[in-house]
Amino acid sequence: MLNTSLTGEAALTVLDCESFESSLKSICDLYEVNVAHVTEFLQAVDLDKEYEKRTASVSSSDLLSDLFQSRFGLPTRAFQQVCWFHLTRVPLGTNFSEGILPLHLALEKIWQTIVSIVPDTRTKENLRTLQTMGVPDNLYALKTQSLIHSGPHAMLVRESAFHAKSMGNHDYLAFPEIIEDICNGYEKVFGEHIHEEVSTGLKPCIVKFEVAEEDGNQLITPVLFYCWYEVHNQELSLAANTCYVSEGITIPKGAIRKIEFL
Repeated sequence: MLNTSLTGEAALTVLDCESFESSLKSICDLYEVNVAHVTEFLQAVDLDKEYEKRTASVSSSDLLSDLFQSRFGLPTRAFQQVCWFHLTRVPLGTNFSEGILPLHLALEKIWQTIVSIVPDTRTKENLRTLQTMGVPDNLYALKTQSLIHSGPHAMLVRESAFHAKSMGNHDYLAFPEIIEDICNGYEKVFGEHIHEEVSTGLKPCIVKFEVAEEDGNQLITPVLFYCWYEVHNQELSLAANTCYVSEGITIPKGAIRKIEFL
């Protein structure tokens, strides 16, 4: 949403997709248009009919952006800051005092957390053995051996956290990928399924953070599509979101705006 503090002569424009209302207002701030007018536009757009009119091939999301700019023109501002939503499952009360760590910095803490959750000594010892010997899981190896896959990751649209199946995403609130990989490796080595036991010891959590963007306006398309889905009361698809990939760089604590346990 539009921040009232000034940077030079222009107000700082922040893209915040925490809700449908904040997403819509962010778009309206960017174009300096009325919320009611944008809502009416979105309600009136029938993407199937509009798509049939086009002779050239174009994606539905790009089509919506084209229609929007035909109606309202080009943005008059730029998104200089963007809010993102990191989806995870952690012990209740986790305060992210070190920020949101990439996997290569958080991995030891993750192992300690899993060991602390399981109640019996034998499983704890098995987990320590597994950590030492290595996890026989290709996805675990992929994520732990490259900073490109180290994250942290986040979603642009908060609501996408609750539509993992329709959007084709992993359900990060149900089970973080790396923890699932460890549990899969444990089952492969020791023949025991500990997934539910570990999962119930953690709480779903959404961490909202805000970072500067050099070209935040490139995010207009998924935000418009998200708002269109909401106006038409349709299930979200992958086009209504995009992801943040930090590639091994910590999200500092000062960037965190909210820690929400569900």
